[in-house]
Amino acid sequence: MKKNKAMPWWGWLTWVLAIILGIIAYTHLPAQVIGNANRTTPRLLIVLYEPAVMLFIILLWHVLWRIDPKKKNYETFWPTYRYIGGVLVVCISLVYLTVLGHVLKIATMRLVPTIIGIMFILLANILPRLQPNWWVGFRTPWTISSAESWNRTHRLGGQLGIPMGLFIIILAWILPTNFVMRLAIIIPVFLWVVITFVASYFYAKKE
Repeated sequence: MKKNKAMPWWGWLTWVLAIILGIIAYTHLPAQVIGNANRTTPRLLIVLYEPAVMLFIILLWHVLWRIDPKKKNYETFWPTYRYIGGVLVVCISLVYLTVLGHVLKIATMRLVPTIIGIMFILLANILPRLQPNWWVGFRTPWTISSAESWNRTHRLGGQLGIPMGLFIIILAWILPTNFVMRLAIIIPVFLWVVITFVASYFYAKKE
């Protein structure tokens, strides 16, 4: 296991490209960007905020596995751990570019829930590969204490996560308002979490 490779190269590359495109967009943005409720935000903050979040996640990804009490388990799912970190950074970058594009009137905000839906599909596909740890996956009292509950819960989460992601993408393009589009993300994700949380209890109880 390469301890200096917690974030894949394409995660770093995405961050660098986001910074470059953000600098380019900065020269075309108004000094104050008008957002929801007519609130204004300095363009410097608009350009710097998301890359800062991305960098935080990249650095955090290099730390989390090192301080995990179940550190030895990471050897069994190291590629999956790296993949999840990379997907998070890429999706945040795409959301960031969508927001900049929306301000510049060259992109629609409907792309944001679309990106989130795609992210859940990508993550759900590899959830069953995760092994017990304290940071990544469905961490409930029952999955942490029961290997059987962990495995079955993550299989279920993966099976439900793919149609949930597709459902979010579809709703993003058929619902009429931004308010309802937010619900299109919140409600499916909430149901996904609740179902897997409750299932983890019953899996552990059966064991």
